[in-house]
Amino acid sequence: MRVFRQIIVVGVGAAITLGNSAQSASAQPPAQSQDSVALSNQLELGQNVRSTSNTAAELASEAEQSIALNPQTSKSQQLGGAKIASTPATGPEQASKPQQAAPASPSTLSQGGSTPLRGLEPKDAQQPSPNPPNNIPVPSSPVPILRGTPNESFPPVPPRGILDTKPPASLEPNPNPLLFPTSPEDVRIEQTESITLQQAIDLARRNSQVLQIAGQQVEQSRAALREQQAALYPDLNFQMDASRSVSAGGELGIRAAQRRFNAEANQTGQPARQAGTNFGSNSLNSTLQLSYDVDLFGRRRANIRAAEEQLRLRELDVERQAEELRFDTAEAYYTLQNADGQVAIRQASVRNAQQSLRDAEALERAGVGTRFAVLQAQANLANEVQQLSVARRDQRVAQRRLAEILNISQSTNLTAADPVEQAGSWRLSLEESIVQAFKNRPELEQQLVQRDISKQQRRSIQAGRLPQLSVGGSYNVLGQDPDNPDPYTSRGWADGYSIRASLTWSIFDGGAANARVRQRDADITIAESRFDQLRNQVRREVEQAYFGLESSFENIETSEAGVLQSREALRLARLRFQAGVGTQTDVIQAETDLTRAERNRLSAIVTYNLGLSSLQRAVSNLPTNNLSDAP
Repeated sequence: MRVFRQIIVVGVGAAITLGNSAQSASAQPPAQSQDSVALSNQLELGQNVRSTSNTAAELASEAEQSIALNPQTSKSQQLGGAKIASTPATGPEQASKPQQAAPASPSTLSQGGSTPLRGLEPKDAQQPSPNPPNNIPVPSSPVPILRGTPNESFPPVPPRGILDTKPPASLEPNPNPLLFPTSPEDVRIEQTESITLQQAIDLARRNSQVLQIAGQQVEQSRAALREQQAALYPDLNFQMDASRSVSAGGELGIRAAQRRFNAEANQTGQPARQAGTNFGSNSLNSTLQLSYDVDLFGRRRANIRAAEEQLRLRELDVERQAEELRFDTAEAYYTLQNADGQVAIRQASVRNAQQSLRDAEALERAGVGTRFAVLQAQANLANEVQQLSVARRDQRVAQRRLAEILNISQSTNLTAADPVEQAGSWRLSLEESIVQAFKNRPELEQQLVQRDISKQQRRSIQAGRLPQLSVGGSYNVLGQDPDNPDPYTSRGWADGYSIRASLTWSIFDGGAANARVRQRDADITIAESRFDQLRNQVRREVEQAYFGLESSFENIETSEAGVLQSREALRLARLRFQAGVGTQTDVIQAETDLTRAERNRLSAIVTYNLGLSSLQRAVSNLPTNNLSDAP
């Protein structure tokens, strides 16, 4: 009886295997339509998207092979339109050969630690140890090589200060910065554009309001400097006054005289005399005045130097804002890549859960499965669909976050075109990176510039307490034409001039100047303390980014091995379940482990790229990534 039961179990497992193989060979379109019905709300991720785990048909075809089958190559996965590139795993015959020091291509990642990443190699030149019996590559511990200059992945910037990546014209924002959408059609997404990281950085530099504001502040400081430099030249003023006046007092005097004449005429009986007429006066007065402030003690020069340092401070702030913008753009782009990858991984998990549900239902129909296993598979599928919905939400949020940073058109959405792969390598040692950061970070120089500004302001205040000398002269032309016909009345044109010198000395101001000097002294001390604080902060940022980059690189190789092991474990668990010697719980656990391993690999690559971007931001001003011409 027991032998008969084993024969039935083996027969059912073989029937399921052959059925799945036939399904993959002849009924693949219906299976795909079934998957599409179950995932009708699935996002379109591009034409070249592949799942990171094997599909149901692939797993079914692999069931006909030996359980001890050793996969020699790994597939290229594209997660959400962002491909994860990998190299073939090194077989036992290749493991006995020493690795060459030639760097790999930038789009190549080591699948199992047997091939060094670009710019990285094993610690020693010894032959790598053979792979363990299960033939899963063991990751090595690489270290940076070729110490000297950083290997930048960003192209050089042309003189105008932006990249030349030719992003799609449809991404250009509305030229009116005061545009205010008033209808849903104005903000409805009408198209989706796929852009690279370099195009994203290019768009950010062109469209960022932060950089535009910083640029306008530089222009303000440049105008303020020109205002201070104007004190080097004398002031020349011209004034002209034209007037006609009729004296009200003269009119009153004439009236009074007329009353007096009338009174005299009444007493004498003679006719009254006329008191006369109140004549008006016309005049034209022109004055040309020249004045110059003699800078005896350097007050003017101190103000000019302070304005120059203020302009330098603004230029350094533009550099800081540009570096921060590049980092924010890269971070948002890598976050979008991670979100796209999470969606693709969750879609693969849903397909695996669907395959497990079909296997459980087939075993139940054959009489060798249980309803409990079917319910487990259904619950697992529901959980995976829920996680897929959450991943899609994160993807949409990441897309709009990148669109906000790039300030693109309101009706356009973005997707990541770059593959999910190692973005580059870092070839400076930790100590060299720290020194480069001290030399390049604009934040440190800003504090030194702020200290110089305070010094020049203090000098200007101290010079203001000393005598101030100003000289000037004026030339005056006056013309008068009164209405009075009397030939002895003043009329005609005349000119004159005046020369003056003024000396002003503020002997006592109640201590106001001394108080302002003490304020500037405090500003100098504050700037020096902040420089000390920022220097320690810069070192911490470089060390934190450097250590994180090393850890992320090690995690990439570890996660690659974990994906291979989890994929093999899932294949074996499914074969055992189809043969009736395993449980549905083992399959679900293997699917969960594979999903976790694929997410770990995606997270390791994205974290590595973020770490490299953070290290570049911590050092700043890399040779091929100058963001402005002035700093």
